[in-house]
Amino acid sequence: MRCLSCRFFDSGRTWLLFFYLILALLHSVINPLFECPDETYHVNMAVRLAQGEGLPVQRPGEETPWRQEGSQPPLYYALLAGFTHLFRLPLDDLDAVYLPNPHASSGDAARIANRNQVLHGPAEAFPWHGAVLTLHLWRLASVALGLLTVLATVNGVRLLFPDRPGWALGSGLLVAVNPMFLFVTASVNNDALVNTATAVGLWVLAVIWRRGVSWPRAFLLGVMLGVAALAKLSGLTLWPLAALTLVGVYHKDAKTRSLKRFSFVSSCLRGFLLTFGVALALCGWWFWRNWTLYHDPFGLNVMLDIVGRRRATPADLLREFQGFRWSFWGVFGWMNVLMPVWVYRVLDAWTALAALGLLWGVGRGLARALRTRTWGEEWAIGLGLLGYVVVLFAAFLRWTAQTPASQGRLMFPAIGPISLGLWVGWEQIALAIGRSRRIGRALQALPALFLGALALRAPVLWIAPAYRPPDLPVPAAVPNPLGATFGDEFRLLGYSLRPSSLEPGETVDLTLYLEALRPPTRDWSLFVHLVDDLEIILAQDDRYPRQGLVRATQLQPGARWAEVFRLRVPETAVASARLSLRVGFYDLRTWERMPVSGQPDDRRYVSFGDLALRPRPGPYPNPVSYRFGDRIELVGYEMVPRRVRPGETVVLTLYWRALGPTEHDYTVFTHILEPPQTIWGQEDRPPTPPTSQWRAGEVYRETYTLRVKPETPPGFYEVEIGLYRPDTGERLRLEDGRDFLLLSRIRVQ
Repeated sequence: MRCLSCRFFDSGRTWLLFFYLILALLHSVINPLFECPDETYHVNMAVRLAQGEGLPVQRPGEETPWRQEGSQPPLYYALLAGFTHLFRLPLDDLDAVYLPNPHASSGDAARIANRNQVLHGPAEAFPWHGAVLTLHLWRLASVALGLLTVLATVNGVRLLFPDRPGWALGSGLLVAVNPMFLFVTASVNNDALVNTATAVGLWVLAVIWRRGVSWPRAFLLGVMLGVAALAKLSGLTLWPLAALTLVGVYHKDAKTRSLKRFSFVSSCLRGFLLTFGVALALCGWWFWRNWTLYHDPFGLNVMLDIVGRRRATPADLLREFQGFRWSFWGVFGWMNVLMPVWVYRVLDAWTALAALGLLWGVGRGLARALRTRTWGEEWAIGLGLLGYVVVLFAAFLRWTAQTPASQGRLMFPAIGPISLGLWVGWEQIALAIGRSRRIGRALQALPALFLGALALRAPVLWIAPAYRPPDLPVPAAVPNPLGATFGDEFRLLGYSLRPSSLEPGETVDLTLYLEALRPPTRDWSLFVHLVDDLEIILAQDDRYPRQGLVRATQLQPGARWAEVFRLRVPETAVASARLSLRVGFYDLRTWERMPVSGQPDDRRYVSFGDLALRPRPGPYPNPVSYRFGDRIELVGYEMVPRRVRPGETVVLTLYWRALGPTEHDYTVFTHILEPPQTIWGQEDRPPTPPTSQWRAGEVYRETYTLRVKPETPPGFYEVEIGLYRPDTGERLRLEDGRDFLLLSRIRVQ
């Protein structure tokens, strides 16, 4: 008969897999299609292969439906394509389902509208059919891969620590209830395959560690290494651990059987040739193709050119550490739907305690090993798993230093070892806090229960509402009535606005009350501009109706709704000033604005509101605080005039504070800029005295004269400033990673 603990373990594993499956299916069904990071591009890549078009040749500057995902290893997309061919799944109506939101604000969780990447409609409703059914089946395939990831994590840890069945179930539980893991593996995303490949690869390594190397096991390990590499390049981080494990196992075997060095080396070579020969036979063609096409075996150069390059410093990466931590646990949508902030603080606190507990446990074990001069097998296992996590993290840092990608989900190929470390570390704390072992075990379960509750509630409380038009009532007595009619299709009934007075950096909350008079003829976009008394736009928000979730042509005659806006006045806005709001509709395809009744043809908007922008208190005009590097701070500025004609000049005065001694002499650049890169006026020169002679705490006033080029077209232009080293061209960076500051706007008449 099997032992009681084995039966308990098997039962716990079964319930764990069932619980994961329920949670993953919930996420898969509730999260709308295409609303996971890059899911649109993953889908289009799989569609291309399913339609028999083959792998794309990536060309920077060429807009494609799959964008940078065309540079990814293709196994995940090939599996979906094969699945589609095998079951003859339909994709013909995909274009009718995939309707991009042209105003989408991916990555910006502060926005209260346009969080949807795609416009969702009745075609996505259950029962599914056509392309919608196919995409949900693709998501189900990812869910199945996630299930295998959980199973591999539990079984691998069980093999490595046979006397600790609780560690296996606990680490698997932390994987299964991680809200972000559920969110990603319930979408069309190649992360699902690489997570599974690495988890199964670690399981195979655990088998080899415990039971030795055999030809079938070496072959299976080679298959998993090849699959991991063809799933995503991060799968290559498993290869060094595989090599070290093989060496360690052969070394153990050589000591046990007293083999000579030649036999040991010969065995290692045979194992390596089989394992890595199989792996390269599976994935080597992909790297050869990349070398042939791009002269880069990984294809990363062309991928970076497509997705966008940067050169982040360690300080830049440190500033992004919060987003990295939060997105390990759950940042949904296109990185723009958050859980409440207190949730992340609780998870941060628990993670820190678990890390301390793990260090405490390691320290105790180290002291015991030094005292007894015996090093158990657990040390080698722990160091191997830690080394794998470190290698993956180093690869992640290198990648996100080259392109913005500070997302915790990119560490999921090591989610098993990470979850094991968290479970073991928290166990040390829980048992130390609990007065009895029973209380300690109860405390140990609390984080998993908390994560399980989050995973269960996230789709209902945070994800689904982000894509549901808010049901805000229009009051019978509309405040601040306007009655402005746009064409004969919309009426602006009135608005509410607060506050009436504010400072730079603060926000304006605006609610518009609108009515559809007849079926709209086009998919009109709604715009709101916050302008100052020089008619310079300080902030704006463009969207489709109903918070960007509904096409105008879907509105029914007589429909009334409230549209909520939150407009932030820039930190660098010139005060004092009077602000007002402008509202109108336009056709994004033609840029044609809808006429407004009672307004001249050239004024196709409604203007209203009167807000006072008061200056922030401070010793300098327009006080601000922008640090360039860690030694120079902009503390104020003046700019006159802000309305000019071509050929005239703008006088810009900057107030710099030295925060410490500066080693280099920097040049200040000042540009009149038409984004992204066209310069219509500029003056670059070093301050007087040079920055290397600035004294800490002193404020230096510098004046620059920017002449607007005579051929400058009328319009609004940014004033951009920054500092650079003239000998290298290297710019000083702001705290948010930018190497420039858009100070304010001017108007050229």
